[in-house]
Amino acid sequence: MAEYVRDGHTVTLPLRGFSMRPYLEDGRDKALLTKAPEELKIGDVILAETAPKCYALHRIVDISGDEITMYGDGNFSPEHISRSDVLAIAAGFFRKGSEKLTPVDDFWYTCYWHMWLKLRPLRYPLLLCYRAKNNPAEFISKSYNKILQICKLRKG
Repeated sequence: MAEYVRDGHTVTLPLRGFSMRPYLEDGRDKALLTKAPEELKIGDVILAETAPKCYALHRIVDISGDEITMYGDGNFSPEHISRSDVLAIAAGFFRKGSEKLTPVDDFWYTCYWHMWLKLRPLRYPLLLCYRAKNNPAEFISKSYNKILQICKLRKG
């Protein structure tokens, strides 16, 4: 896939995982990927190899020289990669089963990611509310496991 994109083709990638919640959902949405430009910027959603044969589609939140810091919209901790780890950039997204592409320069999408970056300190409670509303079983399971971890730490 990476070679195909480097050759100038676009690829539609079905998304797996929950790291780009609340905007992108596991198994529901797709990203249209294209060759990354030389100049990346904050807010770009990139596909990067974060470890050998381990890939993530996350948003750039900082660039310092060759080092890029990226977060998944649904994550609480950053990942640091180098420019050479970037395989592709998202040109847009197919959401909620739609065949209509939402391009990354769409006005409402741009408002979303600007707001979401500013709300980073509040992500944890916001995502908890999102999980509780949209997937109560997952919320209860993860909350229960987190409480067990805390109890084990206090006893240990």
